[in-house]
Amino acid sequence: MSAVNRVHAARGWGDSASQLQIITRRISGISAVFTMVAAVLDPGPHWASIVALSSVYTIYNIVLSWRRNKPKLGELAVNLTLCAGLTLTGAVYSNVLYHLLLMRMVLKVGRDRATRMAAAVSLVFLAANIIKADTMAAAFLLETIYNVIGFAVLSITAVHMHNVMEMQLQHEGQIAELKRQNAHHYAMAHTDGLTGLLNHRAYLEKTADLSQYVLLIVDIDHFKKLNDTYGHLFGDQVLTTVGNIIKMGIRTKDMAFRYGGEEFALVLPGTSLELGLKIAERLRFQVANCDFFHNGDRVRITISIGVSSKNPSADCQDAFREADSALYRAKRQGRNQCAVF
Repeated sequence: MSAVNRVHAARGWGDSASQLQIITRRISGISAVFTMVAAVLDPGPHWASIVALSSVYTIYNIVLSWRRNKPKLGELAVNLTLCAGLTLTGAVYSNVLYHLLLMRMVLKVGRDRATRMAAAVSLVFLAANIIKADTMAAAFLLETIYNVIGFAVLSITAVHMHNVMEMQLQHEGQIAELKRQNAHHYAMAHTDGLTGLLNHRAYLEKTADLSQYVLLIVDIDHFKKLNDTYGHLFGDQVLTTVGNIIKMGIRTKDMAFRYGGEEFALVLPGTSLELGLKIAERLRFQVANCDFFHNGDRVRITISIGVSSKNPSADCQDAFREADSALYRAKRQGRNQCAVF
């Protein structure tokens, strides 16, 4: 789906053209009410027919507005029939209804069918007025020509408005597409392709403004030996599995990163050092008890974790150095364990 089509689908009746169509429907209903009131206040020979037609016209268009139905040819046919009936019964303000109907239909069909739409409305208007007229007096001809010219001007204006709104939608579609591409590129630049975790760049950005958190540095024990013994494909499988265990073992507010190579970093905002150590121990236990197989043989994988706490007065690099120091202590003490700085 193109960017413009996505904008159309997302906005639906929220775009400017559709809003104008709804507004003109409502104005049409209000105009028909004025026609009905005028017939009641100054009753002529067909005042009852005018009241009935105006009522139907008002109710029909108000219902369409309430349902937010998009203009269709059926609506054009019904409204033109009602407008012609009002014209034939001598209703005042009926010419306004033709103009409002034409505007919303041209906004619907656009430039390609605007001429045919204007011709259809004009023909019905002319036919109704000619049938109603007793004589072809100059005043009648001038008024008829004036309204037909008005139809043409209104159509041109509506087409221009339609084109401007289409250009606006295209522009918004292009902006939406650029935003989507930028978001995709940002995600690609900040995500590790193998594990799906955030990467080192994302770690630097997301920890820069955090004042307090617990940091866990996770390292897969003897990873180089694993690669040399079982191959890099098995090493990638281990990295992916450990990454999944980490993702599933942290809370929603926590952040997990593949810091580089076989090292992972976990940032736990608003967490005590004691709770951070418990989370680290749980992750260590889960990896140690996870089944890794190579050619049918089970391979034991373990991790070592260093834990530190970043305080508001400390620098994020200080917290990393402390966690890294604790990690190396865990390794010196025999690996497959957690150490706190």
